[in-house]
Amino acid sequence: MKAPTAEPAKTVLVVDDSEVSRTVIKRILRERGFSVLTANDGAEGAVVALRERPDVVVTDLEMPVMDGYQLARLLKSDPSTRYLPLLILTCHADAPSRFWGLETGADAYLVKDDLEDDLVAAVEQLLEHSAPPAIATAEAPKTPLDVLARVSRHLDSRLLEAVLVNRIFERGMQAETLREAGQAILDIVFEIVDARLLALAISEPESATVYLSLDQEISRHATDGCLDRLFAELNTQPGTRREVEIHGGAEEGRAVDPRALDLLPLPLRGARAVLAVAPKVDHPDRSREQLLLSQVRPNLALVLDNARLAERLRELSMRDGLTRLYNRRTIQQRLSEEIKRAVRYRHPLSLALCDLDHFKRINDTYGHQVGDQALLAVAEALQNARAPDVVGRYGGEEFLILLPETDLDAACRAARRLLQTISQNSILLPDGQPLRITGSLGVAALSELDEESPTPDRLLRLADQRLYQAKAAGRNQVIP
Repeated sequence: MKAPTAEPAKTVLVVDDSEVSRTVIKRILRERGFSVLTANDGAEGAVVALRERPDVVVTDLEMPVMDGYQLARLLKSDPSTRYLPLLILTCHADAPSRFWGLETGADAYLVKDDLEDDLVAAVEQLLEHSAPPAIATAEAPKTPLDVLARVSRHLDSRLLEAVLVNRIFERGMQAETLREAGQAILDIVFEIVDARLLALAISEPESATVYLSLDQEISRHATDGCLDRLFAELNTQPGTRREVEIHGGAEEGRAVDPRALDLLPLPLRGARAVLAVAPKVDHPDRSREQLLLSQVRPNLALVLDNARLAERLRELSMRDGLTRLYNRRTIQQRLSEEIKRAVRYRHPLSLALCDLDHFKRINDTYGHQVGDQALLAVAEALQNARAPDVVGRYGGEEFLILLPETDLDAACRAARRLLQTISQNSILLPDGQPLRITGSLGVAALSELDEESPTPDRLLRLADQRLYQAKAAGRNQVIP
């Protein structure tokens, strides 16, 4: 019977500028059955590692020509040695050296204290968890000078990536809205990608938005196919509100084949996003563009996530927690803005104060949960008013409605329609019986204030007086 074939010994490359250290480490590893290669510094170690492809690299930190940090960065950036296990073996026990050693790509960090046991255990552990060897994608360097040239190219590539990331954060973090952040991303990507079309598609629970940037050769009216593919990629459900914003392009021009889009998903929290690229031509540099985009993909996603979060927080700070209408602070701010605009352009402006009738009785009789339902019913009725109107919750059961471009007569007509809509609504009590809701409204117009610089307080005071007149007159009516 043929004897089983012995498994070949694993090869360890030892990189150290100290001959004494190399000799000691080599002896320890050979006694444990390893095959050992050696190198005098980082540059020579890189030549050996890229040419011989050992199973593990053990390197010192402080060495001439190229130190252990630079060797780790080079080996971990090269596709043929990226998954090669690397152990830093050094006299430096301080935390910064350990942090930077592991950050540059080392898989383990060991201090030269008890080499006999710790070294072998660390090497065996690295071998146990090592990945299959990669296939060499470039010619191995022959001299340390070749290694330095490769290091220079690697550093230049990392510098390009760092500059691009900095540009993404600089432009993206200045954006105050998701729309501004999305457009900033497309502008930056257009600088590094030769594309006919760039698109950023974002899907949230209630809406899906696509931002398109087009080359001047592309028709703005020939993008339906690309939009359909993007909405399908976002898995947009029927009934979801869709928005499209197009920049660039021409009235007449070429169309883009939807099948030509390269799609790059962006990982967002609680949303889906896709960056789409329609390249101008297929050429070898496209692989570099694609690699660069994949490298900065997390940064693009972070900018979008921050913009979404900032927009959501800003929206929450402006809204009433129950009704989702503008809160008191926001509606008062909008009132000040509308008065300034109306005075400047000599446009009419009116407002109405609406108060829910017998709200205290509803709370006392049926409880606060029914009271909240009544407030929500009134808020829904007011939200369904005319599009230009601005509605906010002004107090407990009081609502403020701003009516820009509306004089007193038109405002009173609008208020009566609102009153009718409110009174047509009812809510169900716990026993299933309907409860009719009514409200009283006081209306005032800016034109009624005989002064050059009208104030929000004067206009509110006039509307408030009329609201109390409406209540005193029997409620469920509009004054004047």
